[in-house]
Amino acid sequence: MRARALLGLFTLAVLAAGIWLRELPGKDTADSVLPLLAAFPLYIWLGWPWKWSRTAAVCIPRTVIAGIALTLLGVTADSTLLLAAGWVAFLAAFQSAFLANAPSRLLILPFLGFPWVTQNLESLGWLFRYTGAATVQFLFTVLGFTVHREGTLLLIRDMPLSVEPACAGLNVLQSTLLVGALMICMRAPRGRFFWIAFASLVPLAWVANTLRIFVLGCAGLLCGPDFAMGWFHQWGGWLVLCVMFLLCKMALTRIPSGSAEQCRMA
Repeated sequence: MRARALLGLFTLAVLAAGIWLRELPGKDTADSVLPLLAAFPLYIWLGWPWKWSRTAAVCIPRTVIAGIALTLLGVTADSTLLLAAGWVAFLAAFQSAFLANAPSRLLILPFLGFPWVTQNLESLGWLFRYTGAATVQFLFTVLGFTVHREGTLLLIRDMPLSVEPACAGLNVLQSTLLVGALMICMRAPRGRFFWIAFASLVPLAWVANTLRIFVLGCAGLLCGPDFAMGWFHQWGGWLVLCVMFLLCKMALTRIPSGSAEQCRMA
C-alpha cells in the first residue's frame, strides 16, 4: 500500500508541475503569481501530522471520473481553472484512498495554488478595475475633491490616476484569496460557518483592492504622482495582502471558532 501511495504522490506532483509549466507567467505577473506556490506547503502544514490509512480504501469512482472529465475538458478548452479542479479531484481521491481522517476542506488551498485567476478570469479583473474606479470617484467626491472619470481613468484635481490592469487586483487577487482561505482554514469551524466565510473572500478582496486604489490616490495628492506610481505603487500588492489579512481577521471574530485542532481536522 505504501508503494502505491508514493506512486500516487509522484503522479500528483508531475501533474501539478505540468499545469504550472504549461503557461509560465510573464515578468510583470511572476512576482504576484509565484507566491501561490506557498499553498501546497500550507496544505501539508495545516493537515500535519498526516496518517496513512491502515487499509487502502477504494477511491470514490465519481471523484476519479470527475477528475478525468475535468482534466480532459481543461486540455480541450485550454483552461487552467478546469485543470486545477481536476487535479484537486484526484487529490481528494488520494486522500480517501490512502489517508486516515484527511481534512477535506483543506483542498481549497491547493486549488488556489494554481494561477487560474490570471489566466482564465480576465473579465473579473476588468470588473475590479471599473467598480474600484467608480467607488474611489465617489469617495473623493464625498471628501470635497473635484473628480472626473472616464472608464477607469480618474482625474482628481487634474491629477491623473489610471486604474490599469496592474492596479486591478487581478495579479494579486488570487494571493488575497489564498490569504483569506488560510485564515478560515485555521479558524472557521466546519459546516455552514466555514462556507459563509469562504463565500465572503471575493467581496473582502474587492474591498482590500479598492482601498489600495484610494490610498494610491491619497498618496498622489499628498506626495505627488511620481511617488504614488513609483516605489509606493510597486509595494501596493503587499498592502492589499495586509489589508486582506486584517479584514479576514475582523470578519472571523464574528464567527464562533473551535479549537485549533478541531479547525485543522474538520
